[in-house]
Amino acid sequence: MKTFELRTATGRCIARHVHLACSFQARCMGLLSRDAMLKEEGLLMIPGGSIHTLGMRFPIDVVFLNRQMRILGLAERVRPWRIRVAPRGTRRVLELAAGQIAAHRLKEGIYLIVDAQT
Repeated sequence: MKTFELRTATGRCIARHVHLACSFQARCMGLLSRDAMLKEEGLLMIPGGSIHTLGMRFPIDVVFLNRQMRILGLAERVRPWRIRVAPRGTRRVLELAAGQIAAHRLKEGIYLIVDAQT
């Protein structure tokens, strides 16, 4: 499966290996089959909205984005068996390893850019 990098508009790398989940099945499965997520990994769901971690085995960070990849909301260290409601205007959702929002100093209003395909 092809992956790509996501960076901020200022060039900071957020995740080097981001997978794309565009089908209904891929979005529903998300990270459910995984035991962990590496800090350089991500899952971008398009379209995206509210999320759940029902059945997951590890916490994640969640970035809610609009169509232009502008950050609308952040949910840090969402533990398994939780639900997070997406902010109004959310069209994409990026799931990252727990702690990556703080590590990359992500804030609402920042734009993310698809940088490269690997």
